[in-house]
Amino acid sequence: MTKTTAQLLDGKELGKKYLKDCADELAQLRSSRAQLTLATVRAGKAKETELYFNYLEKLMGGVGIRLAPSVFPQDVTEDTLIEEIRRLNRDVSVTGIMVFSPLPKSSNPANLFDHISQLKDVEGRTFLKSHFGVFSPTANAVLALIESAAADLRGKEAVVVGRSDLVGKPTAVLLMDKLATVVVCHRETRDLKMHVERADILVSAAGRPHLVKGGWIKPGAIVIDVGENVVDGKIVGDVEFETASHRASHITPVPGGVGPVTNIMLIKNLIRLHARQQVKNGNS
Repeated sequence: MTKTTAQLLDGKELGKKYLKDCADELAQLRSSRAQLTLATVRAGKAKETELYFNYLEKLMGGVGIRLAPSVFPQDVTEDTLIEEIRRLNRDVSVTGIMVFSPLPKSSNPANLFDHISQLKDVEGRTFLKSHFGVFSPTANAVLALIESAAADLRGKEAVVVGRSDLVGKPTAVLLMDKLATVVVCHRETRDLKMHVERADILVSAAGRPHLVKGGWIKPGAIVIDVGENVVDGKIVGDVEFETASHRASHITPVPGGVGPVTNIMLIKNLIRLHARQQVKNGNS
């Protein structure tokens, strides 16, 4: 079989398309005097967190979304963070709540996330508990990239590597909703190679550099690499990109694939949450 180079799934370009759609929706909401607000909660001022917050502030400000940051000392207690989350749940001006990592070692992340109202959980951390919430922005980004390459997922063999609450699990559910046949692999999977070789669609979100060998990729497969790992000062994915790109039909670059779309899906989630809050409050 003649090797061909896969088509790159450019997350920046797809993100621009979704951003325009979001901007149009937000303009309509502003015409009805609706103001969307994203509240952020963070402990300490880690450099990576500061950079991401500054990016979010610019992105959200560009489409008219207000950011309401709550910044606590790095040694803040779990009870204090929970009380802040409860306060934001009660604040009718807050559309969505986002808790930044890293959190204090003394805090239990799952306990904190459990206190976020399902109607304000912009990251979809409670998606398995209620249909009132939204799915993870990353999982929505993965699906958007797959659908940009394949119109029909029915009957396709899909393999998701990683079972995290923010990527693996919600991505599997979204793919099942599209009638794909889904296998989720994790650290206890006995033969990862065998599962990957069967995949028409591969999503890797394990956070392990080059875990998936390029030679395992089924010819013509769609490969979505969510992993961002630093190796020798460079960001690389979970998949051996060079070899995989000669076997796959479509593949995401790392960086520049899933990440840019994820940030726009965060905005889409805020819009969805606003609509659901309006319904709950008896507004159309």
